Amino acid sequence: MTSRDKFTIKTTLTEADVSGRDYITLDNEEEVGEHIVTHWHPMNIHQAISNEDGIELTIRDIDTKSDHKVNFRCNASYASILQGHCRLNFIERRSLKVGDEIGFFWDPVLSMLCFSVLMKNYL
Repeated sequence: MTSRDKFTIKTTLTEADVSGRDYITLDNEEEVGEHIVTHWHPMNIHQAISNEDGIELTIRDIDTKSDHKVNFRCNASYASILQGHCRLNFIERRSLKVGDEIGFFWDPVLSMLCFSVLMKNYL
């Protein structure tokens, strides 16, 4: 297994992701359900689905070794968004552009979501 393989959720950023909004969409519903939500207590899953603000999570940027608070919100099929200063904490801070690939995985030991820029689009 390469270090890239541990990132079970991968997303290539679109214009919508980097434009003006303050959230990141995780379209990989099956992977979110299988690799993130299954590690949670049922009460946390219920809150992520039913609460308008979702559930607060810490995301560790493993490239910069920095932690960032976000709200994770999803529907019953686990279509998910990360919201709350995502533009500042990820897009701007890491100078992310359209075509960059980012990845996430759940660390069950730390009980947090881990993030990395997997590939920069230099075109």
